[in-house]
Amino acid sequence: MENSAILNEDQQDCLQELINIAYGSGTAAISEILDAFATLSIPRINIIETRYLQDYLQSQVKVGMPQFLATQLINGKFSSENLFIIDQNSAENLARAFGLEETEIQDVNELSDVILEITNILSSSTISKFAQEMSIEVSFSPPHVKLLNSIEEMDSTFIDKYHQVIIISTILQFENQNIRGELLILTTDDTIEFIKKLLDKILDEL
Repeated sequence: MENSAILNEDQQDCLQELINIAYGSGTAAISEILDAFATLSIPRINIIETRYLQDYLQSQVKVGMPQFLATQLINGKFSSENLFIIDQNSAENLARAFGLEETEIQDVNELSDVILEITNILSSSTISKFAQEMSIEVSFSPPHVKLLNSIEEMDSTFIDKYHQVIIISTILQFENQNIRGELLILTTDDTIEFIKKLLDKILDEL
């Protein structure tokens, strides 16, 4: 399933370092807004064929638990897509952290709004910092969110758009709160080639 040969060892190490810096910005942004200590786990980089994407996502979520799936397009030469996946229990606890009342938490639309807000914060802070480190410009499309009874309900648009993807994933967790979500960045084939050239340029300058 995994095909790390797309990036050589030096390229992958360089990308890992840039992503670590970018996700540090995401951690700080979330912690500041919610006034709660949040952690983003060390990002994992996997390169897979999109036909295995659903299996990968299925292995990362709670089996049998409804999942909110938020997506956001990233435009520019770093053409990609952010996915934020969070189970319903974590989404409800996240809404409580945002200060929503219990009656509001039972409203799927209210939960969706919270998830869209988190997706916006994570996306803008992490990708903007990553783009800054890579000396490129990006813009963001509005995010969208769906409630899925299971990952099997995810449509095939990702498979239609991508052949191979670099999955950069991290787990968002809050101290003393049962909140866990996963942020993934999917990249197009052209973007993978673009990233490789930028990584080589950065490595040459070291």
